[in-house]
Amino acid sequence: MNVAQLDHQTAVNWIEGEISNMISDLGKPNASAAATSCVTLAFMLRVIDETEHRHYRARIDQIYASYNASHAA
Repeated sequence: MNVAQLDHQTAVNWIEGEISNMISDLGKPNASAAATSCVTLAFMLRVIDETEHRHYRARIDQIYASYNASHAA
């Protein structure tokens, strides 16, 4: 595995971990802050591409949409 592949895998693992933490913290203030920040940072550092960036952002949005729908009055 070359350095770029290792950096990518590290970023993906980090993002997945932060999304898991976010799911555990749903309903609390700023629950998505760390997940959103690490997705943005990984993209800015060019260890994930634009397609992956959009995928993770959409996944975070979908998790919130599902959470909000399940807690609607």
